[in-house]
Amino acid sequence: MKNYQSNWVLAFTFAKRFYNASFENRYIRFINRASRVGIALGVAALIIGLSIMNGFERELKNTLLSVIPDAEFEAVSGKLDNWQDTLDRASQHAQFKAGGPYIKVNAMLQKQQRLDAVVLHAVDPELEQQVSKLPQMIVTGQWLTSDGVVLGKGLAERLGISLNDNIELLIPSINEQGGFSAPQYLRLNVEGIYQVGGQLDYGQVYVSLSTLQNLFGWEPQHAEGVKVALVDPFQARVVANEIGSKLFDYVYVLDWFRANGHVYNDIVLVKDIMYLVMVLVMAVACFNIVSSLTMAVQEKYSDIGILKTMGLTDVVVIRIFTLMGLLTAGKGVLWGVLFGVVIAAYLPEIFSVVEYLFGFSALDGDVYFINYIPSEIMINQVLIVALTAIVVAYLATIYPSKQAGKLQTIELLQS
Repeated sequence: MKNYQSNWVLAFTFAKRFYNASFENRYIRFINRASRVGIALGVAALIIGLSIMNGFERELKNTLLSVIPDAEFEAVSGKLDNWQDTLDRASQHAQFKAGGPYIKVNAMLQKQQRLDAVVLHAVDPELEQQVSKLPQMIVTGQWLTSDGVVLGKGLAERLGISLNDNIELLIPSINEQGGFSAPQYLRLNVEGIYQVGGQLDYGQVYVSLSTLQNLFGWEPQHAEGVKVALVDPFQARVVANEIGSKLFDYVYVLDWFRANGHVYNDIVLVKDIMYLVMVLVMAVACFNIVSSLTMAVQEKYSDIGILKTMGLTDVVVIRIFTLMGLLTAGKGVLWGVLFGVVIAAYLPEIFSVVEYLFGFSALDGDVYFINYIPSEIMINQVLIVALTAIVVAYLATIYPSKQAGKLQTIELLQS
C-alpha cells in the first residue's frame, strides 16, 4: 500500500513539473488554455441552463400548479348526487392534501356593450382556499362571498371592469331535446380581482357554488365534480387513477397533465438535451487535451528516457501524463463551476438589468405564467456536471498516456 501511494505521489510531482514546463512552448500553452476555456464554458453553460430549468420547474409548482387542481373527478352524468361523500373517499388516499366541489361551465361575460368568453368556476369559498392559492393572489378587493364574482386582472383590464362594478354572465341552457334554449343570466358584483400571470388572468371567472346551484335548481349536496390538491403534484397521473378506482361514482378522472403537462414535459426534455449537449461540448474540449498531451510526450522524450533508466516504471509514466491532463481539466472545471454558480445565483437580477438597458422583455407575462427568468441552483447537479467533465477528460488522457508508457528506453534516448 505504501509503495502504491508513493508511486502516485511521485507521478503527481513529475506531472506538476512537466505541466509547468510545457507552458514554455507557446503552441502547447495555447492548446492547454483553449482546453481549459472550452471545459469552463461547457461546465458554466450547463450549470446556468440547468438552474434556469430548475427555476421554471419551481415556478411551475409554486405558481401555475398552485392555482389549478392537481386532479379532478367529474361526474359522467354531469352531476354528483353527494359531493361530500366523494370528497371523503378521496381524502383517504395518503397523497390527499385538500379538496372541494366545483361546477364548471362556459359562459359569456358582459360589461355594457363588451362581451368575452370565459370559463365560469363555481366553488366553495372556504374549501377553495385550501385547494388553491388563488384567494391569496387577490390584488384588488377580497375573495368570494355568497353572491359576488372574482375575475382575473387581464380580463378586467380588457373589458374595462373595476372593483364593485356590476357585470352580467350569460350561461347557455340546453332543453330536454338536447337543443339550446334562451341563456340564463346572472348579474353579480365584482368583489375581487386576482393576478396569477399568463392566460389564467384572461379567461377564468369564479363565483360561489351556491350561486350556480340556485340557478340550476340543484340541492346543496349536488356538484359537477370534486377537485383535489395533492402532496406531490408531479404524481398526479398515478394518484388520480388510484383515487378514481376507489370512488363509487361514475366519474371522469382528470389530472393537470392533460391540460398543462406540455409545460412540464418541455422542461424535462430541455434538461435531458442539456445533459447530452454537455457531454458533446466536453468531448470537443477534451480533444485539445489529447493534442496537448501528445505534444508534451514528444517534447519530454529524453526526460522520460532518463527517468526510465533510473527505474521509473511504465505505470508511473502513464500516471504522470494522465495527471497532466487532469490538471488542465481540473482548472477548467473549477473556473466553470465558479462562474456558472455565481451567474446562476444572480441570473434574475442580471436579466432585469439587461432588459432595462435594452428595453425588451425576455418573457411576456401575458403569455407565460411568469414575467422573469427564474433560477435555482441544485448542488447535486453541479457535482454531476463537474464529475462528468472530469470523467470525460480522464478518458481523453488514456490514449496519449498509454502511448508514453509503451515507449522503449533506447528509443527515447536516441530521439
